[in-house]
Amino acid sequence: MFEVDKSFHFEAGHVLDHHDGKCRHPHGHSYVLKVTIRSAELEKSGPKKNMVMDFSTITEVVKPMIDHYFDHKWLNDTLESDSPSAEFMAKWIFDFLESKLIGLYSITIFETKTCSATYIRPLA
Repeated sequence: MFEVDKSFHFEAGHVLDHHDGKCRHPHGHSYVLKVTIRSAELEKSGPKKNMVMDFSTITEVVKPMIDHYFDHKWLNDTLESDSPSAEFMAKWIFDFLESKLIGLYSITIFETKTCSATYIRPLA
């Protein structure tokens, strides 16, 4: 099994309305999004020979989504949620990208360098 990861950075703000700690107040993060693609096979021929997926292909799909919904956005508005947690964001992004990236395996969102949430494709 092969696995490739591509990471993206963006800045965004949110509030978790129902949280019982600091996150109930408006705040922001310097997020890191990690997109993971899995495949049992490599491309057999052509310009992508011996690749799972070209990193530029991942960027072409993911970057417009980040620009439209995430980068310098208020996530409560763009994701239409009163509590857009990292877990919620990971699932939202997975659902958005699943049909656009063949082999999408997981989405990881880092809110900080030490705090992240991952959504993994469910077993079939």
